[in-house]
Amino acid sequence: MPSKKNATFRLEAIQELIQKREISDQKQLVELLAKHYQLNTNQAVISRDLRKLGVVKKVIKGVLSYALPETDVSAEILRLALVDITHNESMIVIKTHAGLADFVGDFIDRLEEEGILGSLAGENTVFVTPTHTKNIRSIYEKLCVQLYFKK
Repeated sequence: MPSKKNATFRLEAIQELIQKREISDQKQLVELLAKHYQLNTNQAVISRDLRKLGVVKKVIKGVLSYALPETDVSAEILRLALVDITHNESMIVIKTHAGLADFVGDFIDRLEEEGILGSLAGENTVFVTPTHTKNIRSIYEKLCVQLYFKK
């Protein structure tokens, strides 16, 4: 019989995976739990865990994926607004659905994130300029988390 400690760890691992990745089915979730957390489980256990966590399926970037229940409207708009986030050696570029770049740009400006010099938003693109290009990967990673973007 599994211990309560193991079940709690599994639930936390499931939440973390769902927050960081686009997961579309229980088989994929079982595989990711084994790979990243060395948790061997089965589809029936995962099904019960998903119900317990209140996990739902939502269309994110055109794909039906698991999502944790949320009440934060801004977070939901951000998650649905984003199409892609990429970077090169000097700038981070955020692609959004039409008309939502301004919302994303305002959110970034309010972050007061150390390492961001500023942002410029158009109709469906936001350019983010770092204060130093040597930290661009770190800033990119932080923005992905803060904007609820799943890579």
